[in-house]
Amino acid sequence: MALKEQLLASLKKAMQGEMDSVTLYGNAADHAADAEVKQFFSSRKEEERLHYNYLLQYYQEISSDVQPSDLAKSIRVSFNENPMISDTFLKRIAEDQLLFSAISTALLLEKDAIEHYRKSMEEAENLTLKSFYELMIRWEGKHYDDLLLVQKEAEQYYWQINQFEPF
Repeated sequence: MALKEQLLASLKKAMQGEMDSVTLYGNAADHAADAEVKQFFSSRKEEERLHYNYLLQYYQEISSDVQPSDLAKSIRVSFNENPMISDTFLKRIAEDQLLFSAISTALLLEKDAIEHYRKSMEEAENLTLKSFYELMIRWEGKHYDDLLLVQKEAEQYYWQINQFEPF
C-alpha cells in the first residue's frame, strides 16, 4: 500500500510541474505579439498539456488498481526536429523582459521535470512506467535543449537592447 501511495504522490508532483509549465507557456503565448513567438509558446503549452494528461491517466489507473496502459508505444515525438528560430524571433524574445524571463523559468521547470522523471524511473518497479518515464526524460530533455538554444541566442540581443557594456 505504501508503494502505491508513493507512486501516486510522485505522479501528483509531476502533474503539478506539468501544469506549471502549461501556465507559464500559456501566459507567454498570450503576452506575445509576434506570431512566431506566440506559436512557439503555444506549441510548448500543448505538449505540456499532453504530458499532464498522460500523467493523469496513469494516476487514475493506479488509483483504481488498474494495470497502467503502455502509453509510450502510442506517443509519437520527433527528437530530431529543431525549432525554426529566426533572428526576428530571438529579437522579440530579447526585447520583452516577460518573454525572456519565461524562457529562463521554463528552463528551470524542464530541468526539474527531467530530474523528477529520472528519480521516478529509478524507483518504478513497473516496466511500463519505467518506459514512460524514460520517454518523458527524453521529451523534456529535448524541450530543455531547445530552450537553452533560444536563451543563448537571444542573450546577445538582450544585452545589446539593454545597452550592456562590460566594465
